[in-house]
Amino acid sequence: MQIPPLKLFRAGTANEDLLAMIAANVRKPEMVLGDIHAQVSANAVGAERLLAFMDEYGLDDLTALAVTIQDRAEQAMRKAVARIPDGVYAHEVWSDGQGGEPLRLPVRLSVSGSEITVDYAGAPPQAERGGINCTLNYTASHSVYALKCVLTPDIPSNAGCYRPIHVRAPEGSILNCRYPASVNVRTKTGWYCASAIFGALVRALPDRVKAHTAQPLGVGAYGYDARGRLFNDHLLQGGGAGAWLGHDGQSALLFPTSAANVSVEMFETRTPAVVASKEFVPDSGGPGRWRGGLGQRLLLRKLYDDRQPVLVGVQPEGVTAATPGLCGGRHGAPARVSVLAGGRPDQPLPESGTVVLRRTDEAIRIELGGGSGYGDPLDRDPAAVARDVRLGLVTAEGARRDYGVLLDGDGGVDAAATARARQGRRPAPVAPAGM
Repeated sequence: MQIPPLKLFRAGTANEDLLAMIAANVRKPEMVLGDIHAQVSANAVGAERLLAFMDEYGLDDLTALAVTIQDRAEQAMRKAVARIPDGVYAHEVWSDGQGGEPLRLPVRLSVSGSEITVDYAGAPPQAERGGINCTLNYTASHSVYALKCVLTPDIPSNAGCYRPIHVRAPEGSILNCRYPASVNVRTKTGWYCASAIFGALVRALPDRVKAHTAQPLGVGAYGYDARGRLFNDHLLQGGGAGAWLGHDGQSALLFPTSAANVSVEMFETRTPAVVASKEFVPDSGGPGRWRGGLGQRLLLRKLYDDRQPVLVGVQPEGVTAATPGLCGGRHGAPARVSVLAGGRPDQPLPESGTVVLRRTDEAIRIELGGGSGYGDPLDRDPAAVARDVRLGLVTAEGARRDYGVLLDGDGGVDAAATARARQGRRPAPVAPAGM
């Protein structure tokens, strides 16, 4: 539903016709209207406090103050951009795409003085179906956000921050689609912009960028319960965050969205479903000198045998696309979704779809991917690997396979065996020419 600009309130009085139209076009009108009125209330409080601020400082107009704040933010961003050596920085990442055809998302960052241009020339053409297209403003938003995080993380965000940044994408591409192309799950494409930009900047800013963060995964559950009550709720969960210079990635984090992991208890209160388990996935963090954050595993099933189906819509991302880490780091474990029914073998769900749960012995297992690593895994501190094994974040086999670290019978590092294992896996040094 697309609504042109209309007044929701006129002189403090609600536009009931507009509210009725909205209520008639959403599955959970009480939730949506509640959210709208909450935003109206928040705006009213903000207006009251802004007027009080203006009275306190004797301001009749905010134009001069806004200009000053934005100009200072612009200058801070320009100074940060100017610290990057002039040149072109290129990178590419791959998304799952659709129908088993991964999509290449290339980016070129051109730095000239205090200006930076993000160009997605070569992006695939817009998709005819699937809703994975992005409008240019969505692509630009995720691009400038990623640069803001890297360049001026301590400056409050305002329009001045973004004046030195320019974003381009070919019209008719998946990152700049033409109306009315479908864009419902644009996150499955646009959320890769940050990883592409970070990968491009690692050569210039190795201490400011982080490796790829596994994509969040949304689960929607809807239907009617035994009392005939309509339910429609979602369970948004995060994957492992990428590592960066000097730091392991956080586990089960949502990035680049500002959302948080939805509370399991809240989801269970609103739906006749239960999250039977929620846990980290060992070995899912991408190996590196600094390890990627772990993904998480959830098991979702019906709560009651009430003969009412629970329809579960899932949108996994990162099932087939593996995004390598930075500076020799490796990719994290992929996302996986499978259906468990009546003791039969797992039935993998390769892409977005809807699963119908009819009995309590049917369930969906959801695994979110792990973040990518940073740096060569063979350079990771063996003591850190042993600690990860003790905490259950890495298995003993994963320590040997991914890091060349062997443990003794007490869970400590077998230093001699580890040294031999790592030496055997490093490339032989190349002698200088003429020797």
